[in-house]
Amino acid sequence: MCAGIFEKNLEAMEKWYPDFAGLVRGKEEIADDTKVWPEHSWDGEVIFRIEKEGRMLYLGGKRRAKKPVEMWLERLGKLPKYVPVFLFGIGSGAYLKALVDSTKEEVNIVVYEPSVQIFLKALHEIDLSKEIKNRPIAFIVEEINPEEFEAVMDKVLVFENVGFLKEEIHPNYKEWYAEQLTGKVRLLQRKVEKIMMNENTGKSFSAHLASNILNNLKYVCEGYNLKELARRIPTDKPAILVSAGPSLNKNVHELKRAKNKAFIVAVDTALKPLIKEGIRPDLFVTIDAKKPFQLVDIEGAETVPVAAPTCALHTIIEHQKGKKIFYNDSYAIPSHIYHMNGKEFPGVGRGGGSVACSAFSMLFKMGFGTIILVGQDLAYSDNKSHADGTFLEKMPEEDTKNMIMVKGNYVDKIPTRRDFRSFLEWFNDYIKGAKEHREFRAINATEGGAYIEGTELYALKDIIDEACHEEVDFEERIRQMEPAFSEEERKKAVEYLHSIPREYEEIKKAAKLLEKSYRKLHKLSDSGNMGQEEAKRVLKRIKKLTKKCKEREAYQLVDMTMANADYIIRSEYFYEGESSESEIKEIARKGILYNQVLQECAELLKGLAEKTLLPIT
Repeated sequence: MCAGIFEKNLEAMEKWYPDFAGLVRGKEEIADDTKVWPEHSWDGEVIFRIEKEGRMLYLGGKRRAKKPVEMWLERLGKLPKYVPVFLFGIGSGAYLKALVDSTKEEVNIVVYEPSVQIFLKALHEIDLSKEIKNRPIAFIVEEINPEEFEAVMDKVLVFENVGFLKEEIHPNYKEWYAEQLTGKVRLLQRKVEKIMMNENTGKSFSAHLASNILNNLKYVCEGYNLKELARRIPTDKPAILVSAGPSLNKNVHELKRAKNKAFIVAVDTALKPLIKEGIRPDLFVTIDAKKPFQLVDIEGAETVPVAAPTCALHTIIEHQKGKKIFYNDSYAIPSHIYHMNGKEFPGVGRGGGSVACSAFSMLFKMGFGTIILVGQDLAYSDNKSHADGTFLEKMPEEDTKNMIMVKGNYVDKIPTRRDFRSFLEWFNDYIKGAKEHREFRAINATEGGAYIEGTELYALKDIIDEACHEEVDFEERIRQMEPAFSEEERKKAVEYLHSIPREYEEIKKAAKLLEKSYRKLHKLSDSGNMGQEEAKRVLKRIKKLTKKCKEREAYQLVDMTMANADYIIRSEYFYEGESSESEIKEIARKGILYNQVLQECAELLKGLAEKTLLPIT
């Protein structure tokens, strides 16, 4: 081993990751079950021979080691800026060196090495200092920092670059490290699935979000929120969260015995089955910008109080005659209504994408020490997606043979979908964190479905017998809720809402000036003699106008409504022009396009704001 090469590599690492370099120094004497020897291939390349459990193989070709690397690079092709490359296995460093040498420094390289011995041998024998200094390569090594893998994924993977993702496994690594590699690749694939699911949901809902928020603002001014709800409801009693999983049909009738002995909260999809069973929940939660209204369209449901974010479907909110209780979902205009009056607009914390996730987080944040889950299948119990009486009177059985299998509550494996599995993982993580935060019981009285980590399995009948005793009139407690705003504060909020159409007019004017500036930039780049100082002046003006646009609370709804146009701008950024001048020309072209759409969108929202906000008194 060469101490000089080792120190040289670590010094290069310290430029980017001094803590990791320190961890490597602390692992020099560590041993695993892999033995590694450096050799030379017949064409003169350094290769590693490894031995594990009495078997031996070469990482890289014993005869011709150079050609496979060249062919690999040819297969990869030219990688655009910011593309994420996950290299599974460092081997003797040949693939990593080739990757760094053939790509620009903006390419994000992540190296996962399942054997600490191979990694240490590479640092001792192969001079990687130039490559490591070139850019911040993320090294994840078993026995050193394996827990960092997910954090690194979160940092380098975003929607705009997942389509360019490269996953490359070093030759011969699958032979001995299949289990470790499979685990990490699976994490990577799930991350990609979540990004795509979240973005597709966002794009699908973006056209509806602005309309919902503007229509719901008149109810936000009434000032009913979670803080006052939590003050009124005794949280030393259990809460029952009713979801619409297929197992709900098995035990929904038991909930009659829990009425006024537990705080019964339903997700919107479970509202119909409960009402049909003669059970009026104390509250229901809805979050979706697009939701079939017929899910709640049943006589008796309209009197049930509703808790929702401000972006929830406004036709459902308008339909309800009971209290409309909003929570903060980080949208600027409703948040400002509270902020301008010196009030806190409480939220539900980290949501998991489903209404049940948000409702569970809400109940925990309210302070309940016991939350009982009912109908939270997160899987296809009896090959059905939902309980009868939700989307259809009789939900059909589906073909589940090709679905994902997860651990069941009462069976070894049960089929589920990708989105259900994502919600399941959220519950697992949330409950774990909740129990670290304070003493807390999560009871799973879903008589079927997927197993949720950290829950206690009970039949609903038994947990009602055990935990639901004292009578509380929860309906009366909610009726007694006081609004957050005084009459004077409410009038102040209404005046602010009346000013929003003017905000959109100002955004439209700024977008027109931005389009003009981008056209000037395009003309400069097209002239062939663009001066850097003149370009800088135009770009400075663009930056100032953009800031003026984006600092207005009303701009956020424009940005959401323009999700598709914004995606075009963002995703094309990953392609490169041939020169600085051509890149500026492309920036100008996109800027013109974007601000034309921005003007149209601001005009559209101005009209919607006038229609929904100016009549408010």
